Amino acid sequence: MIMGGLREQAIYPYGNGWGFETVNPKLWNAYPTGDTRRVASIISIVDEKLPFTNQSKAREYTGYYTKKYSPMVTEDGKPVPEGYGNPNFQIAQFQDYVSIRYADVLLMAAELGSANAQTYFDQVRQRALKEAFTPLPVTQENIMKERRLEFAFEGIRYYDLLRQGVDRAAQQIAETTTVLNGGVSTQKTIQAANIIATQGLQQIPYNQINLANGTLKQNPGW
Repeated sequence: MIMGGLREQAIYPYGNGWGFETVNPKLWNAYPTGDTRRVASIISIVDEKLPFTNQSKAREYTGYYTKKYSPMVTEDGKPVPEGYGNPNFQIAQFQDYVSIRYADVLLMAAELGSANAQTYFDQVRQRALKEAFTPLPVTQENIMKERRLEFAFEGIRYYDLLRQGVDRAAQQIAETTTVLNGGVSTQKTIQAANIIATQGLQQIPYNQINLANGTLKQNPGW
């Protein structure tokens, strides 16, 4: 969790960290009005009026950080785990391990075409939207959009895209955006061609290939 904390600056209740895994503004803007998951999942420096003054040290700064897995501090700035006897903020943060979420079960059942698909789909959205809830038809496209919002930062989205086909995933992931590195505007590009060439797979470390004496073969595109 320390990897995604605010860069070297704790602002109650959010703990400091290395400032990695900043959030793309596209995700913040993807949540509809009234969706409680946006503020539950994402730290918005501007909207929460946070006195974040460390932009000169921040990298890939977008104005948004991951709240769902943020390190936490008390009002006097101490890491929350100090109360549990561990003063080392870098390794003391904790988070429940989630094997599977009920919302995932509901959306999988909806995607499989259950007779209660619309009910399951609505149940997930009603919990998030509350009074702002308005019905949407349970379609494959709407389910994928809902999974993106419901499971933000939980390590599911990438595989949801890949199972729709590498080409489609590549088009969804590819983009050019602008971030701030040390306060300097910097352009970042993710190319669809690279995702297609690697078939969405990561690189196998070459030291492991060498140790395997040729048994392991490098993934395509690497």
